[in-house]
Amino acid sequence: MKHFFTFALLLLLTSSLRAENWMKRLPDDAYVANLSIPGSHDTGTGNGFPGITVSIYGPFGEKFARTQDISFEEQWNIGVRAFDMRPAVKGDYLNDNHGIMPTKLRFDDALYFLRDKLIENPSEFAIIHVLHASAGDDNASNYGEMLLELVNRDDLKDFFIDFKPSLTVGEMRGKILMMSRDQYADKPVGGFFQNWTGQLDWNAQRNGKIVGASGTAGTLYMQDFAETFREGDLDRKVAAIRQLLDYSTKHKTTTESSIVWVYNFASAYSKTDRLYIPFVVDEQISSSDGYRDNAAHTNAAIIDYLNDPLNTAGPTGIILADYVGVNASNGYNTRGQELVDAVIANNFRYLKDMYQVVESDATYRKPLDMSARIASPSFNSNLRQGWEGDQFGVTNPKENAEHLDCNFNTYQTITNLPNGVYAIGCKAFYRAGNAQESNNHFRAKDRALRNACLYTTVGSETLTFPIVSPFSKSVTKAKGVGLEISAKQGTASYFIPDDMVAAEYYMHALDAYDNVIFAAVNDSTLTFGVRKDKSAGTDWCVFDDFTLTYYGDQPTAYKQWLTEMRKKKLSYTSVTVSKNYLDTYNNAFTATATNRDEAIAAMRAIDAAWEEIALNAELWAEYKQVGKEAEAMLNSDLYSEEAKSFLRTYYQSAYLANTASLALTNEELPEAIAELREYMDLVNTGEWTGISSVPSDNAQCSVFNVQYSVDGKKVSTLQQPGLYIIRSSNGTVRKILR
Repeated sequence: MKHFFTFALLLLLTSSLRAENWMKRLPDDAYVANLSIPGSHDTGTGNGFPGITVSIYGPFGEKFARTQDISFEEQWNIGVRAFDMRPAVKGDYLNDNHGIMPTKLRFDDALYFLRDKLIENPSEFAIIHVLHASAGDDNASNYGEMLLELVNRDDLKDFFIDFKPSLTVGEMRGKILMMSRDQYADKPVGGFFQNWTGQLDWNAQRNGKIVGASGTAGTLYMQDFAETFREGDLDRKVAAIRQLLDYSTKHKTTTESSIVWVYNFASAYSKTDRLYIPFVVDEQISSSDGYRDNAAHTNAAIIDYLNDPLNTAGPTGIILADYVGVNASNGYNTRGQELVDAVIANNFRYLKDMYQVVESDATYRKPLDMSARIASPSFNSNLRQGWEGDQFGVTNPKENAEHLDCNFNTYQTITNLPNGVYAIGCKAFYRAGNAQESNNHFRAKDRALRNACLYTTVGSETLTFPIVSPFSKSVTKAKGVGLEISAKQGTASYFIPDDMVAAEYYMHALDAYDNVIFAAVNDSTLTFGVRKDKSAGTDWCVFDDFTLTYYGDQPTAYKQWLTEMRKKKLSYTSVTVSKNYLDTYNNAFTATATNRDEAIAAMRAIDAAWEEIALNAELWAEYKQVGKEAEAMLNSDLYSEEAKSFLRTYYQSAYLANTASLALTNEELPEAIAELREYMDLVNTGEWTGISSVPSDNAQCSVFNVQYSVDGKKVSTLQQPGLYIIRSSNGTVRKILR
């Protein structure tokens, strides 16, 4: 009894709010396939029928073709969000028909009405079921061409969204999803239904598919038994509706592969009448009262089902019904307003529970895909929905996003998460500078590779992980998809993407540029994002397909975290680095953890060791480059041997010893680089103004009447035996090795 009163309260609340944008109360991360959406069958019949001057069939629409009493616009106002449209060619436009019967609703007017409503209410969305009313066409051959022209108009095209099985509420907001039972083009605007059936056979009803423009197919279950005028068929219709409700309300969506879209038609006609037009038609066809009588049974059956406390609370899918918004029509108890209210209210009976995952539901061996909790994870239709901070770029997007030549911080926050370990993944790459610069940084494994990163914040703890270089998946022969650019490495050329089309191809066709970072949630809230705060030139970052995977809160989940991180470790064996930094870096990746604090400490150690070894590699690369320049100077005939003598001594005794021992620290390397350059300056610039000697007996020797610095210490007299050089421009004193 408590269940009944809760449902009745929700029904009353929804009824009072149905004009107030009920979809805004839906969670962004809910799959659209997991909703309960009220819809109207043969939507346009509510707008009435034209006179005989427009169509010979017009005067007969009221008796034979009416399935709705309220207009398309009024249906929207009461909360209907799924519409059954039957376009037919009428001169130079598409009209909304019911078979041979034209209605007063033009298809283009319906689309523009939806567009305007979505502009007014961007948290709403609409779904259109399209079936070509070819029997009412003036010229069927033009249908596909006219439909494409309409939906691709500049003032409409951005409001349509491509079908994919995992569409979420967040992705759908402000959009129209159009799905057609006719293949009017090679690729759909929205989706194509396949294997549609009106049979009562359960196996046939489960054999449907919806295919999007990309070719991605989703599973479709449908019930569209339309003729209930024969004895017993009305009971069979009601049983079929209940059978699909039994399935849809109990079906558990645990992964994207388990998503099922459901169309459950309440509509049908239980009575027929004779349509007679001399010399045109004479046959028994559906009657408007037949639709009313059917609705009185099927609408009531759905309401009773949802009201039954013994039935599981779950999604109905899309319900397309007759006489929505009216509880009585021409003497029939259609209960169409009750039905709309009941379907809307049903969402709030189960969605909260459906999206509350508990820790015990996931383990590191059987993680849960919770990517639906991410707003706009794949950038298929809206780059901005749900993302905060610096907005992603939209230049030439191809279902991905970018940040070009800028620093940035783009993120989103997810709440009401179960505590435990999460992996945030995405397809992304960071080009540090132009192609050649990026390749150089990739080969050197220096700090520039760490400029752009994935990051997570839980409470006060922020962890970062570098986004991969495009050269982590380069090819030696261009793929010829989009724009590509190459960089030289020795005699070889390596190609990487240079526009969004190529980036999409490398990411998906070549399965490149996978990134992942882990986080440990302990307060039900996770912030994650991407950021860059340093530049290496004309930098470019591209992003696509963010994912969220939950591994549970057991000790094994934290162990798995660090196991996965080891797979992302860069090898520095081919790069010159100091031995102590290499050891520290390698040791950091061997850490284990069984709880949150240990995992975070291990990740911080990895991050610190990575930063140090990247800096070390960068400094060694600079030191060795200066060493090459010094070697070239020593081999040059431009300088006398006397001028090169001090440099040669230093190069052979200090520089070669340092590069052999690989023991210099990140603090010592800049000093060694500066020292080598000073010896080169002595040869190259002639700026050294004095050379003085301290006798070997350590007697004090005054060198000019000024303060000088020797190896970082200021002195006015030099006491250590040896030769010293004094630079007048800054008063530096450097001891010469001899």
